[in-house]
Amino acid sequence: MLELPEVEVLRKDLEKEVVGKKVKDVTVETASIVKPFHRTRPDFVKALEGRKIENVRRRGKVIFVDLDEDLTWVIDAGSTGSLHRETANEKPGPDTHLAVSFTVGGAIHLSDTSSDPSASTGVVPTEEAFEAASVDPDALDPFEDNPTWPDFRHRLAEASRPLRSALTDPDVIVGIGDVYADEILWEAGLRHDRSSASLSTQEARRLYRAMMEVINLAMKAAGSSLDESEADVAVDDEGEVAEHLKVYGRDGLPCLRCRQPILRTRIKKAVYTYHCEQCMI
Repeated sequence: MLELPEVEVLRKDLEKEVVGKKVKDVTVETASIVKPFHRTRPDFVKALEGRKIENVRRRGKVIFVDLDEDLTWVIDAGSTGSLHRETANEKPGPDTHLAVSFTVGGAIHLSDTSSDPSASTGVVPTEEAFEAASVDPDALDPFEDNPTWPDFRHRLAEASRPLRSALTDPDVIVGIGDVYADEILWEAGLRHDRSSASLSTQEARRLYRAMMEVINLAMKAAGSSLDESEADVAVDDEGEVAEHLKVYGRDGLPCLRCRQPILRTRIKKAVYTYHCEQCMI
């Protein structure tokens, strides 16, 4: 599962690896991943092959690869997908839906183990990229925008909804999903159902500090996708939880702060939060 920290690590690695190169071959194994942007697979292949890569950006969990002639390749791994580097000769695996190789070697693969992939990709005019990817440019990106804690508090107060919901709402904050929302709230000692408009000055500062610390720690834990091993993700394809997580996926285990059991609470259909009833207020 990729969220902002893992995607930022991938962005940095792709920036080092592919900027200045040209796209050589494009293989689309699953037509649905290009449907949000193109009518057919050949349309996408034609739009991407031969293009020179000029820049790699990120907004939230979406990667934007700027190409020549004012075009941008949008890569969204979705809620269940992953993006990783391979050798140019590596054949796509059973879960690989897109393989793109480059003229000077190397390739990147977009994979998704779900039977209904949530990943999507396409080539669009650069000025339309955010809109095409359904990314709100006015939403706060905690890493890219480097906000102050008063800015952060103001956003939450305006949202006026449960904290967990505000942190994961892409119209409020982009890039934070279920995993790191729970980690941030645990680190700050704040409950998921607290109103985002109810925070005191001290609580808002504590939550802001927790958000930045959790994101930076997760980026360090993710390592580099250019290493021999693939970058660590928060939750892997088998549902195993990464070691750096302190609350997510730890239901029934003792809280690392107060030793009471971690609870898993249903928020809505198929959405759960992990929290400690004892030390989160």
